[in-house]
Amino acid sequence: MIELKDVRKVYPRRGEEDVVALDGISLTVPSGEIHGIVGESGAGKSTLIRCLTALEKPSSGSILVDGNNLSELPANELRDARRTIGMVFQGANLLDARTAAGNIAYPLRLAGLSKGETRDRVGEMLRLVGIADRSSSFPSQLSGGQRQRVGIARAMADSPSVLLCDEPTSALDTETTDQILGLLKSVRDTYGVTVLIITHEMGVVRKICDSVTLLDHGRIVSSGPVSEVVSDVSSPLARQIVPNPSLDRDDVVGKTIIDVAFTSRPGEPTGSRVMAMAAELGADIGAGTFETLGNVQVARLALTLDPDRADEAIDSFSKAGIVAEVRAA
Repeated sequence: MIELKDVRKVYPRRGEEDVVALDGISLTVPSGEIHGIVGESGAGKSTLIRCLTALEKPSSGSILVDGNNLSELPANELRDARRTIGMVFQGANLLDARTAAGNIAYPLRLAGLSKGETRDRVGEMLRLVGIADRSSSFPSQLSGGQRQRVGIARAMADSPSVLLCDEPTSALDTETTDQILGLLKSVRDTYGVTVLIITHEMGVVRKICDSVTLLDHGRIVSSGPVSEVVSDVSSPLARQIVPNPSLDRDDVVGKTIIDVAFTSRPGEPTGSRVMAMAAELGADIGAGTFETLGNVQVARLALTLDPDRADEAIDSFSKAGIVAEVRAA
């Protein structure tokens, strides 16, 4: 389990105002959960992951991983605690002079495993990530997705309880991204490891995260299980996870665009009710987005209708408890 308690990280600057990178972060990620940390550049994501790996010490507060307070451990105990944390980097960060097997073996040798134990563990990890046939290949001979698989295998080699992933798919194409995300989920399911993913890609959150936290200027704006977060369709985080559909205004000249957002669950026919209301208003569906997250389906529709009926539409949807607003020009 990962637990952060009122974590602050301040970088002093001589003669200038201090930089507050993390400002009172409190967060709990239960064991075996996949948790996403999202936010714009400068939100504090990189500082947070450096504190979680104990490369940076927080200015105040505590960071506990499996009950160990990383900010208070002496150097020898901190080294042992770090072995419980695996790290997957954006570009894999493999050693160019070592083969795939050699990269995976490296942390095991540092940990003091025998040659036989290392060989067996490396073989297990190569099979886990599906590249047993590329064990003798060097990083330059591997595709981006294969290099990331080696990175995941290396991170899992020392049997960590926590896997930290820093933008693990940002340099990959769509198909490879889906494969790597599926692999991370399989690793969690197989080994019960807690996975924390730093990402700016909302597709990552939609596809594999159980819960999510939005950071902004070092503070938590929103946090919770993904299915609960998206249920509040008007929240900033829900809007990022499932954004409004795009609609070219040149295709709807003379019409007003109304953005409608709602959720549906089994036994709740919200969608059919919204469609009926749209028909009564004489509105057309210009574009739509539907995402199923857990047991919640999130829908965002861009309705087009005559400008003189816009106020009536907003009022009707509001009375029905459905979020609706006129899209800004």
